[in-house]
Amino acid sequence: AYRALFTKTEAKKGDKVLISGIGGGVALFALQFALAAGCEVWVTSSSDEKIEKAKALGAKGGFRYNTEGGWSKAALAESGGFDCVIDGAVGAGFTEIVKACAAGARICFYGGTAGAMSGVSPQIVFYKQITILGSTMGSPKEFGEMVEFVNKNKIVPIIDIVLPLSEGNAAMEKMDKGGQFGKIVLSC
Repeated sequence: AYRALFTKTEAKKGDKVLISGIGGGVALFALQFALAAGCEVWVTSSSDEKIEKAKALGAKGGFRYNTEGGWSKAALAESGGFDCVIDGAVGAGFTEIVKACAAGARICFYGGTAGAMSGVSPQIVFYKQITILGSTMGSPKEFGEMVEFVNKNKIVPIIDIVLPLSEGNAAMEKMDKGGQFGKIVLSC
């Protein structure tokens, strides 16, 4: 989350940041980091409940990515377009992300749980001068910077549930269904 947000998209105070798939651990850290940096944060989710939870944490608003006919027009109307996007899914829904970008936007994806990038119009990408970046884990230097940022801003992980290690299968099932909002912790 730190690397995608600060190293790759170079998010800064005042940027409009979109974080897709809010509820997962990386997305929630990206939300917390962007808010701490003074960004205007928006989210997407398949769940109104998760959008409301994100708003309670400080997100300005959110959009259901499973809306029939897409969500990008509503996002553009409400936000004016996003400067930075952090995405962990890609897939067919990536088209809506590209459409919701402002001119000069930077998109960074760190996963591909929804599959290959398909249906993206190259015309929108080059017309808006959008930069699309990929990222994996950060470097040791970035890790140190992230720890310092977390300590300075008193960022605490959001925990969905703590289960005993013996309930590991239940934890995996919950995660598999996408029902969590935050980290699922297994205790010994």
